[in-house]
Amino acid sequence: MRRSMGLCATVSALAITAALASAAQGAPAWQCRASAVNASLGGNPTADPITTNASPCLSNGTGLGSLPANLGLPPSLLTAQTVSATTVATPTGEIPAHQGAGAIGRIENLVLQLPPGSGTTTLGLRVANARAAGVCVAGQPVLDGGSEAIGATLGGQEVPLNQLAHQLAAALAPLNQVVDLELDEQVRDASSLTVRALHLRILAAAGTPVLDLVAGEARVGFTGAVCDPKGQTPVTAGTGLNATNNANSATGRGETMPNGVNGSSACARLRMYFARNHKTTLRSRDGRRAVVRGRIVNCKGKSIVRARIDVVHVIKGKRRVVKTGLRSRAGGALTLILPSNIKTRDLRFEYRGNLLSSKVTSRSTLHVTVRNRKGKVIR
Repeated sequence: MRRSMGLCATVSALAITAALASAAQGAPAWQCRASAVNASLGGNPTADPITTNASPCLSNGTGLGSLPANLGLPPSLLTAQTVSATTVATPTGEIPAHQGAGAIGRIENLVLQLPPGSGTTTLGLRVANARAAGVCVAGQPVLDGGSEAIGATLGGQEVPLNQLAHQLAAALAPLNQVVDLELDEQVRDASSLTVRALHLRILAAAGTPVLDLVAGEARVGFTGAVCDPKGQTPVTAGTGLNATNNANSATGRGETMPNGVNGSSACARLRMYFARNHKTTLRSRDGRRAVVRGRIVNCKGKSIVRARIDVVHVIKGKRRVVKTGLRSRAGGALTLILPSNIKTRDLRFEYRGNLLSSKVTSRSTLHVTVRNRKGKVIR
C-alpha cells in the first residue's frame, strides 16, 4: 500500500540488489538477505547495522536489544529496541532444488526524530516485520513474501497507518519537505523479491534527498537453474557473505514461514468451486469465461488472509502450468477468472502452509470440460 504526498520521489538506486538481479548466470543457488533497519541521510552511504546476507543462502541470525549508538547518523535521530535479521535455508545439507530459502527483518519500538538535526516531530512504530521466501514448486522457483507495520504514532499520538503520510507531510510542510511513504513495498524482478515493511523518503522541495529509511527488509533471490537438481551439490553450513553477530543463529531445521495471516503448515481447509453451478465440475463452451470461487481457513475455522495459492493446470494427466498469483482476501475469500480460450483440464488449487516448503497442506481439485460448437470435446 502506497501513500505519497507532494512530488513523487525518484526510484531509488537498485545497486543493492545487483547481486540478486544477476540470477540468470552463475552456479545454481538461493540467495537471502535480511535487515532490521537501514537509513541514508542527505544521499550519503546507507547505515545498515543489523543485517545478515548469504549467497548461497544459509541459516544465520543477528540481533540486539537496541540499536548501536554509532550509526554514522546524528545522535538521537533513530532509536529502537529488539532489532533482528534472520536468514533460513532448510533443510540443511541439501541441494538447492530441495531447499527453501527465507529472510526476516524485524524492528520493535522504533523512534525517529524529524526533521533530521532538529527533531521537532517524533515518529514512532511499535513493530515493522518483513519476510520473504523462495522454494521450488513443480520445478520452478517461486518467490513470495509479506510484511506488517503496526502501532504508528506521531508526536506520541497514535495515527492510523492510512493517515500517517498525510499527517507527517503536514508536520513537515513548514520546512518545504516532501514525504513519500510506502507500506508493504515489494520490489520484484525475474530472479529476486525484496519486501520492506515501511519505506520512508523525505525530500527537499527541489527533490534532493533528506532521509531514506527502511524499517524491516527481507530479500530472496536465485542464480542459475536453481530448481534443476542435475549436477547440484549440497549447500554446506558456514558463514554468509555478510553474516554478523552470529548470536541467535537459526538452525535451519524445521523452520517455517506461515503462508498468510492465520496460516498453518499443519492443517488448513481449502474449498474451491465453479461460481456458475457451485460444483467442482463444469461443462463449458469454447470462448466462454468461467469464474472460480473459494475460501481458505485454518483448522480452527479462522480465515487465512493474504495466502498464496498455487494453481496447477493438469492437461491429459500431466502438470503443464503452475500459476502462483492467486491470493486470498478478507474472510479468506478467493476468486479466479479463467481465460476464455481455456481447454479441458483439471485445476488443482494447492495451499502450502509453509512458504519454505513445497509440501501441500490442503488441495482442492476442479475439472472443466470444454466443447466446441459442434459438441466435440476440446483438449
